[in-house]
Amino acid sequence: MSVVGTVFSIFLLLFIGYGTKKVRLLTAKDADLLNTVVLYLTLPAFIFEAIYSYHEPLPWSLAKIPIVGFAMIAVVLAMAYGIGRMLKMDRPTLGGMILAAGFGNTGFLGYPVTQAAFNHKGALVTAVLYDELAMALPLYTVGIAIAASFAGAKADRKQFLSVFTLPSMIAIPVALILRPITIPHPLMAAIHYMANGTVPLVMISLGLSLSASSLKGYAAPAVAVCVLKLAVLPVITYYAYRSVGVAGITLQAGVLESAMPTAVMSCVLAMRFGANGRFVAGAIFVATLISLATIPATLLILGVR
Repeated sequence: MSVVGTVFSIFLLLFIGYGTKKVRLLTAKDADLLNTVVLYLTLPAFIFEAIYSYHEPLPWSLAKIPIVGFAMIAVVLAMAYGIGRMLKMDRPTLGGMILAAGFGNTGFLGYPVTQAAFNHKGALVTAVLYDELAMALPLYTVGIAIAASFAGAKADRKQFLSVFTLPSMIAIPVALILRPITIPHPLMAAIHYMANGTVPLVMISLGLSLSASSLKGYAAPAVAVCVLKLAVLPVITYYAYRSVGVAGITLQAGVLESAMPTAVMSCVLAMRFGANGRFVAGAIFVATLISLATIPATLLILGVR
């Protein structure tokens, strides 16, 4: 099967999740349970295995992935702010638009797509560094600050520090520390089995979470979000990585991660801190559907077949 065909098979799991919600076999609330299982069990195992099982030396150049990746996200955040001001959007919606334009679904969608697109384990290591350090860490710090400030709310220090206690974040240094140590086969087998549950669970959960919330009156900002997230960010990320010497599979995987649609957690943060979560939910739905075409196009442009 071609890479594009494999990626579409991953998206079929998303539609299975969405379909089970439509026929009322599962509900959107069931996504919370799936997300909890993924967040605390399968995803940390997935990240740990990706890093631990990569036996080649980790080059220092990998440090460029999260640094340059977030720098480009910051550029898009600034562009979204400027466009939102030109559209004269209210501040809660503007805050939601900024979150939706910059922060992508690099974990729940990025990992399955990267795993489907590349046989080389180095691609998953790149995806992990981009997701956890370029996207998740800024989302739970800068993103919270954006959502709260534009909605006139306040966020305490505990909320900013909570990102450092996420199991997925802790899995990175643990895997790096244990790489020189041989872990007993039964334990690694258990970690492997648990990690394998990540892809189906996250895609079904994403399907349950998608909502065609009304975007009435928000057509222009929704278009801006999709263009910035699915086109502008991967293009500038590609040239930024090339300018600092990132190449090969590392370049391809990093750019692919940047091309993911809007993160579901951006909607959660928008709603929690008073930004326009309804708009963000609608933007997530539209961007995810459009990514059915843009992700395969990105892979073809990058030469991944």
